[in-house]
Amino acid sequence: MGAFKIFIVEDDPLYGEMLKYHLSLNPDNEVYKFDTGLECLKNLHLAPSLISLDFSLPDISGFDVIKKVKAFNSDIPVVVVSGQEDVATAVRLLKDGA
Repeated sequence: MGAFKIFIVEDDPLYGEMLKYHLSLNPDNEVYKFDTGLECLKNLHLAPSLISLDFSLPDISGFDVIKKVKAFNSDIPVVVVSGQEDVATAVRLLKDGA
């Protein structure tokens, strides 16, 4: 079995690097960090095992990223990490596959 590939999509440099560092401590993990949703989408061919997605990105909404990831491969789990407090947004994210 190959490495467990984790994509981190986070525009906050400090948080993104901290998350990448901690996840990289497990030698079975292969961790990639992207600052934008479009960077993540351009690299889906690398077949991530999991995507950690910031909802608020500078280039594309979290809704659009999830929709495109699920269209590419509906089996890729997407975990949304955000300070989002709107319950309707959280419910929509869950319905979209997060």
